[in-house]
Amino acid sequence: MRANLPAKKQKHSSPAQTRLSFEGSGGVTQYIDVARAMSSINRVALRQGCFYYINSVEVYNNETGVIDLHVLPDTWVIKNAHQRARQLWNKNMALVAPPLSSGLKPKYHDFKVYFDDRHRTTGTLNPVLHDVNGLSTAVTNDDWEYSRYASGDSDGDLNALGTAVNQDADKFKVHMIGPHIGTGDDWTSIGAVTSYADSRTTVNNEDPEISSLEVAAMRQDPLLSIFDFSSEEQLNEIVQLLSEDNDNPPYNHDLYNGELIASMQHVARLGTEQGVGRVARAAGFCAPFGLICIDPQTGITTDWRIVINLAKGQYHGCFAERV
Repeated sequence: MRANLPAKKQKHSSPAQTRLSFEGSGGVTQYIDVARAMSSINRVALRQGCFYYINSVEVYNNETGVIDLHVLPDTWVIKNAHQRARQLWNKNMALVAPPLSSGLKPKYHDFKVYFDDRHRTTGTLNPVLHDVNGLSTAVTNDDWEYSRYASGDSDGDLNALGTAVNQDADKFKVHMIGPHIGTGDDWTSIGAVTSYADSRTTVNNEDPEISSLEVAAMRQDPLLSIFDFSSEEQLNEIVQLLSEDNDNPPYNHDLYNGELIASMQHVARLGTEQGVGRVARAAGFCAPFGLICIDPQTGITTDWRIVINLAKGQYHGCFAERV
């Protein structure tokens, strides 16, 4: 007798739970790390340094309120800042000379960053699994340590007399957007984009730059004036326009997107009210490095649940792109 089974029309070589639930309470800003959550739920090791894709997102609560979702900007600045921070971290960790380093390198050695410094202080939400009657259990990780640097520049600790003591290597973490946290000899966390911006030369502003004296000379040039048949001196006005307009870059050349705290990319607003059963849904988005900021707004005072549905793919069951 033939087994009553479905036909194998679709390859399912990497089964994984890609619908992830997270629970929070009140108006406190929280953070999701997709790679961390997928690793704990599916008992696999996913790397954080990928762009993860979310198909849709849902929110459930028992009150009328609004929750905003933010991600890191999907730009070349974010990508390059992350690559630079990761390369320097790898170089930092490789300072321990072989053969010692080969025995010290952890099995799950991976570069991990915080979204911003608030993420570092607030922490990361654990995914939850559910029971009946609204009960749930958080699924934790044995070890998910965000990357730390050990600088050759000492931490510069001073005692009450101002004498240097405890000159240990300065150890600090890294977040993607926002300024550095700490002081020159004792950093707490480094802003990857801020560090990247400081390492680059500034765009040459007004290139080519035409001075007002040069413009005046052009306006009186005899050869230019042979076509000056307009009563409004059309050519002279064109010279003026060419000398004044679009000399500068079409962006703020002194600022990289990500240096400021207010550099998040808004991707969804989920509003719940009684008429829709306290449920809200939004379309999907790309989450660089799988980092998502959950930002409850006015009206959120009780418990809430966020559910993200990851796009399925070949990277341990989900769709992700290597940076």
